[in-house]
Amino acid sequence: MKTLLVKAMVGLIATLLSLWLGGFIIFSVYALTVSPSNTDEKTEAIVVLTGGNHRIQTGLDLLAQGLAPSMLISGVHEKVTVDDILKNWKGPLPPPTCCVTLGHKALTTYDNADEAKEWIESNGFKSIRLVTSGYHMGRALLEFKRSMPHIKTIPHPVAERDYGLLEWRFWELAFTEYHKIIFRLLRMSLD
Repeated sequence: MKTLLVKAMVGLIATLLSLWLGGFIIFSVYALTVSPSNTDEKTEAIVVLTGGNHRIQTGLDLLAQGLAPSMLISGVHEKVTVDDILKNWKGPLPPPTCCVTLGHKALTTYDNADEAKEWIESNGFKSIRLVTSGYHMGRALLEFKRSMPHIKTIPHPVAERDYGLLEWRFWELAFTEYHKIIFRLLRMSLD
């Protein structure tokens, strides 16, 4: 009886580890290969989540290209201004001169979704382009769908140009984000 129970426990642990590892591999491949969809489709606004490389520049590029008339950058430090952000403009097009709003309240992805919801609803927007890193996009979409299921959201993941398959920093980010998604899904299922 004990042997059977031990075998069952070992089998269960091996299955869970296999599922965890398989999920992590799928997540990592997704994070490295995900690319923006509907790149020419216009939306009523762009929402950029701070915290990763090239996110703000990508949002500004999209705004300058005319893919939306307004942009929110969520999770900005309270001392940062729009002028501070535009000083770092790099691009062939002229920098956007208006319509950039900074959100200073958000500290987490959950907060980003709530901060964006407040801004989106106050402006009456029905569609957005969501800009964040590829490894972060899955959890960001979860939170935005939780907060605003009625808003059309076009994901615009930013490629991690600074990190590759052999870079330790990518694996560190992917490992952390994978577990955040798992815990968030578990918590959402319990709620």
